[in-house]
Amino acid sequence: MSPWALNRLSKAVGKGAVIAYPTDTIWGLGCHPLCVPAAIRIMNIKQRGLEKGLILLSPDLDYCRPYLSERLSAQQLDQVSISPSHPITWLVPAHPDCPVWLRGQYATIAIRLTKHPFVVSLCSILRAPIVSTSANRRGKPSVRNSLQARRQFTDEVDHIVTGFKTGSGLASEIKSLETGQVIRKLNR
Repeated sequence: MSPWALNRLSKAVGKGAVIAYPTDTIWGLGCHPLCVPAAIRIMNIKQRGLEKGLILLSPDLDYCRPYLSERLSAQQLDQVSISPSHPITWLVPAHPDCPVWLRGQYATIAIRLTKHPFVVSLCSILRAPIVSTSANRRGKPSVRNSLQARRQFTDEVDHIVTGFKTGSGLASEIKSLETGQVIRKLNR
């Protein structure tokens, strides 16, 4: 993706666009985290209730800090920041003002730090994390490439990102920062 196209896309996301895009794990549906109509559109596309919440993807923990509890210790923040051998989505205590459409019915927010080149570029321009949830409808498999995304979501998303590959093709491990409990194992 050219720098010009990436800048144009980031402006659209900042104004409420919903995108289908590759991540470090699987394809995702995403938007700017503070754009309520876009987040609701994603939940409607997925046929999923708002109580489930969404994930924030970011290359930098600092972009996620406004959504995180101020009571997190330096050790906890370091744990989230360490580059693991596989993708981990952390359930982190949320800031009291963290929007309900992001955290759902929970007192935690799901975040994953990633080095995926598209996510790094987009978040760096936005100076914010991006919402992510698997690109699928409830109970259906996630799309695996831009062609499948186009077939399923052309009329429902504003942009389908091309020119980047996904990482493992497997959903990330989900882990609680407070308890260390693995909520979802990585399926290899």
